[in-house]
Amino acid sequence: MKKIGFVSTVILASFLSGCATNVIDGLIKEHNYDGLYLRGVFSWWEADEKYKLVELSDQVYSTSIELIADGQPYDFKFADANWTPGMNCGYANESDKVIVVGESVRSSCDTTDENFRFTPTETGTFQFTINFSGFGAPKVSINSITN
Repeated sequence: MKKIGFVSTVILASFLSGCATNVIDGLIKEHNYDGLYLRGVFSWWEADEKYKLVELSDQVYSTSIELIADGQPYDFKFADANWTPGMNCGYANESDKVIVVGESVRSSCDTTDENFRFTPTETGTFQFTINFSGFGAPKVSINSITN
C-alpha cells in the first residue's frame, strides 16, 4: 500500500513539474524579430528588402526611408514577409494610431488592420524604430534624420 502511494506521489510530482516548466517556458520565450520589414503605402505593402529592419541594439529594430511631405499621410506597420500572427505590428489603441516625429506610441503585434499613420511636415529621411525591449507593449517612434 505504501509503495502505491509513493509511486502515485512521484508521478504527480513529475506531472506538476512538467506543467510548471511549460508555463515558465511560455513566459520566457522570446520572438526573433530579425525578419521584420517596414511595410506601408510607400512599399505597396510588400516585404521589400530595402525596408528590412536592422537590429540597432538588443530588441530595438529600425530602418530609414525618404518621404515626401505632400500633406498626405503614410499608412504603415511592421510585419514579417508572411504577415505571421504575432509578427504583424500595428497600433495598440486608437490613441496610438497617429505618430509624430520624436514621440513614441504603443504597438500590438497581434493586429490585422491597425495601421500606423504618419504625415511628414517636411520632405526628408526618417528613421522608423520599433523597440521590443522592456516590459509591456513594443514602442514605435519616428525621428527625422535629414530635412
